[in-house]
Amino acid sequence: MTVLLLLAAIVAKTQGAYDEVRETADGEIVVMRTFDWEIEGQRAERVTVHWLLQEDGSMRYDFDRQPAATQDVHRRSCALRAMQPSRGVGLISGEGTIHGFSCTDLR
Repeated sequence: MTVLLLLAAIVAKTQGAYDEVRETADGEIVVMRTFDWEIEGQRAERVTVHWLLQEDGSMRYDFDRQPAATQDVHRRSCALRAMQPSRGVGLISGEGTIHGFSCTDLR
């Protein structure tokens, strides 16, 4: 059992994503995922994204709930495509999924 846990930790470390799970005062579960967000043509930046765990196991991304540094990287990633961060709710799910974000066209 200890060996399996050690191997899982090594795999997560080599992928560059680290999770911290917290429960909010109102009972919501927040997964704070720290990873290197790659921006086209620039150096990757280490950010922490706050995902809200849903009952079905998916995780919800809400731009307005993100730390300032995460919002900034999201803005710059979208700006490369002449877009802005979507203000709606985004969801990710599935084994091995680390991150996802969405942009909205400025036109």
